[in-house]
Amino acid sequence: MSTAEGRTRPGRKVWVAAAVLVVVVAGLMHGYRNTNALTGDRLCGGLVSTARSDGVLPGSGRLDAEGEGLAEELKDTVCEVEKSSVVLGSGRGTLTLRVREEDGDAPLKDEAWPEPSEASFFSGKVTGGVDKYRGWVLLPEKCWAKQPLFVGASSSEPISDSKAFAALITDAARAVAAGAACGDLPEEPGTLLPPRSAAARPASDGRVCGLDGFSVRGQVPADTEVLEAGQKAPAGLWSCTVSLDDDSRGPVRADGFMTYTASRNPLLIAAVKKAPGTSKGEAPGGREAEVVGRTGVVLPCARGELYPASESGLQYVEARKRHPDLPARDTYFESFVKSAAEAFGCGPSARR
Repeated sequence: MSTAEGRTRPGRKVWVAAAVLVVVVAGLMHGYRNTNALTGDRLCGGLVSTARSDGVLPGSGRLDAEGEGLAEELKDTVCEVEKSSVVLGSGRGTLTLRVREEDGDAPLKDEAWPEPSEASFFSGKVTGGVDKYRGWVLLPEKCWAKQPLFVGASSSEPISDSKAFAALITDAARAVAAGAACGDLPEEPGTLLPPRSAAARPASDGRVCGLDGFSVRGQVPADTEVLEAGQKAPAGLWSCTVSLDDDSRGPVRADGFMTYTASRNPLLIAAVKKAPGTSKGEAPGGREAEVVGRTGVVLPCARGELYPASESGLQYVEARKRHPDLPARDTYFESFVKSAAEAFGCGPSARR
């Protein structure tokens, strides 16, 4: 062996070792910046599943989270999960989960929650709903303080898998309830009840929203086609938005003419009855009921209770300006209560 060869070989070994080190470091950096290989199983102090978050947010990338877990006041709990990547065209998006203290009917009428007619509801051991951008789960009653508590979620990107989205929020709600020692929830939601169609469709007179005997004849402007959108009734949690196929502006048309909701879910009904001002009284038609606001009642039935309610939309407000002879809001509620009671198995014969 020549002296020159002896001097060269150690240099080659150093070069090879350096090259291997560069590859390893590059691999680790790629794994850190573009995958969750080095991320724990749960985020935000254990509240949110890494795998479920990764599955819900589109594409591939690394998840980063802000949130320390349960706050001393449950309603102050917030977790924000962001997916990002240095690889062009990979995943992106932000998922925000927070515990919210709200009136029990807030998810069925407030704009900050999923649009009821577009939501997929689940009702049973766990109660909630999701659409493409937002979702919610109602926490067990033992978790509530002054008002019901919900785990709400919102995504910056559309979510295509509603079942996976519902499972993520259910899992987070389970972690919140377990951490606060205020109840047990399953790991997965029950069967989801999606809307009957992706877009509003013509309603059948005498069977509006799929309810036998339910009609809006004489309650809408003449010669205007009535459209409906929502889930199939009866169900533990159900909603239907009636709209008019007219020349309403985009936001007005989107808000609809009238939205009807009904629920046989005991936990949601308990949440609804926590609303300030709820009192014993009568439903339209004289039946005994607990009155919740102007257009909501809780009816006693032979098996459990039924909560029917209605909410007018911007299209109703605009239509009444054009057609002053349209009925007052109470009229729509009165006709709906009768049809809903029959459809949901809570007719007059079921009175306690």
